[in-house]
Amino acid sequence: MALDLPEGVGQVVMTETVGNIQNTNLNGRNIANIAMGSLQAGVARVHNELDPVESRAVSGVMATPIAPPTTQGS
Repeated sequence: MALDLPEGVGQVVMTETVGNIQNTNLNGRNIANIAMGSLQAGVARVHNELDPVESRAVSGVMATPIAPPTTQGS
């Protein structure tokens, strides 16, 4: 069934529709930014909490030498 709207009403409906689409896109980007920020904070927290017991790589950062493998003399 066809509906005949005045031009002004159609323009208002189109403007509102475009605004709603843009707002939805903005909300989606904001949610993605929040998610990425949370991931970055989690990664930073994990790297901030490393101690020598967790990784041999930390000893290089702390400038404590790791002994080379020992060899048996004959």
